[in-house]
Amino acid sequence: MALFVLTYGYHDTPLRAERREEHLAHLSKLLEQGSLVAAGPCADLTAGIIILRAEDEQAARALVDQDPYTRLQVTKDRTLREWRVTVGSLG
Repeated sequence: MALFVLTYGYHDTPLRAERREEHLAHLSKLLEQGSLVAAGPCADLTAGIIILRAEDEQAARALVDQDPYTRLQVTKDRTLREWRVTVGSLG
């Protein structure tokens, strides 16, 4: 399994608050399935980062595409990249 880092910003839309619980439920489901390593907003709340575990980029992209924030265009400037940990570990 490979690791993938998703970074994104947010559109200025009330959907971010309205659909937050659905977004968090999606992330919780991914965590239970072993596909989510970590997720959260940046300290200034203008962007977010999600670290995923998937077989390949296509599988990681499918996980991102299922997120309500992605489907509803709450997020913008999404970048998904494979990440190789060189120092440290993510358990």
